[in-house]
Amino acid sequence: MTHAVRELTLRAVPIWLLRQYLEQLGATEIEPPAPGPTDPDGVVPPDAAMSGDGWTVIWRSEQRQMHPRLPTKMDEHYFVFTAETEQAVEDLLDRFMMKAQRGGG
Repeated sequence: MTHAVRELTLRAVPIWLLRQYLEQLGATEIEPPAPGPTDPDGVVPPDAAMSGDGWTVIWRSEQRQMHPRLPTKMDEHYFVFTAETEQAVEDLLDRFMMKAQRGGG
């Protein structure tokens, strides 16, 4: 069965808050898969994975230097959402972004 896949990069949002948003959408923690075609980079193991009704999301996070001369770093998260149909993954992404795009969810 072919699944619909969407990739998403978010910056400067704490991962604990993004996990909370996914939980509010009905997701529970699952074992991250081995690196593969639905991994954010295809070779780097994901940090975590969650699954909801007919969908999964995997991700990894990094800290990026914001400015070469300043010690400030920013969290950057690479997500891959997978669902059974194009419409399902689009709906999921829309619901997730309604939370992720506004402060305090």
